Amino acid sequence: MKTSYLWLPVILLLGVTSCASPHKVMVMYDRPGSLKRGDRVIWENQTIGSVGDFQANPAGKTVVPLQVKPDFREALTDQSRFLIQADPDRPGSQMVKMVLLSSGGKPLPDGGVVEGSTSFSLMIERGSRGVRGIPQVLQDALDRLSKELDRLSDREWQKELESQLDSWARELKKSGEDTRRFFEKELLPKLEKSVQDLLRRLKELGKEKDGKILQEKLERLKRTLQD
Repeated sequence: MKTSYLWLPVILLLGVTSCASPHKVMVMYDRPGSLKRGDRVIWENQTIGSVGDFQANPAGKTVVPLQVKPDFREALTDQSRFLIQADPDRPGSQMVKMVLLSSGGKPLPDGGVVEGSTSFSLMIERGSRGVRGIPQVLQDALDRLSKELDRLSDREWQKELESQLDSWARELKKSGEDTRRFFEKELLPKLEKSVQDLLRRLKELGKEKDGKILQEKLERLKRTLQD
């Protein structure tokens, strides 16, 4: 009986250790960038876990294991999205930021595999859940630029459009295949029309040369879709 009592603390300790083991989520990214083992996992400004050792999968993607603290496992659902971003508290380091598309959702099992997100793909996904059904946030950006055509000078409007092209090109480089194909099919035609409208206006003003950079940026974005 005495021997049994001696083993009791050990058994209890093992039980507590088992319950406190981290909850793993396997996130697949096309381009993990400079993310590395030990980088933080953040949710609502809290550190909820860390990045584990990378793995490769047959599809050529990088599987990034996230080790989430037990206290936060209930927050891991099929509504969770995981974005790689710069870590503001650790200059030169990256972090994985978890975002919830909505409350509720089905719990992610330990070791569950999910697709990684980018700010661009998240923007599209959020927009696709809107009342009008398409990624309205992107369409709104184009509409805003069109409305500003009358308020801004041609040069200012051109700069705004060039900046938007650069921003989308950067995001597309980090996005997955589905996001790129969606952009190419649904949004690129609208973007090309906005560019052509400005080029036509510049031509009427005898400033065709001013539109050369804009055309180059559009072509660069289109090449990004094919990479």
